[in-house]
Amino acid sequence: MGRILDKRVTTPPQIDAADRVALVGMGSELRGDDAVGLEVVRRLSGLEDDRLRVIEGGVAPENQTGVIRRFDPDWIVLVDAIAFDGEPGDSKWIESDDLGGESFSSHKSTPAMLETFLTREMDAAVALFGIEPARIEFGTDLSSAVEGRLDDLAAELMDVLCVE
Repeated sequence: MGRILDKRVTTPPQIDAADRVALVGMGSELRGDDAVGLEVVRRLSGLEDDRLRVIEGGVAPENQTGVIRRFDPDWIVLVDAIAFDGEPGDSKWIESDDLGGESFSSHKSTPAMLETFLTREMDAAVALFGIEPARIEFGTDLSSAVEGRLDDLAAELMDVLCVE
């Protein structure tokens, strides 16, 4: 098993079936597709076991760092709506440097800031799974394009996380 030395991931992470993984959904349920990270991780919450912890980080995922630290994961996978010029519902493993210091995020801290903090403070590799939103306006629901991809996105994560 062992810890990963290269903590920056831009391709699907190479997670071993024995690795402990903290899966953190980020987003606001009040801002349309910004909730996609939460919706995707909820689809995996029934798969929690000794090696997978599913955490709904919401708009303040930094408040869950104590839970993550106690779980002592080998990997921390952040799931969030990230605009990367794809089609709504597309997914991409994103390097935080590509986001710059800010994103359109409605969170208190941006995914890049959280990834930097987690990489520095925990002995775990951090990966960011971004999902292209169609809309993030306050008071809207998930778009049909993103909602229609939720099961596929969850299945994609299941493959990478080595869970069934």
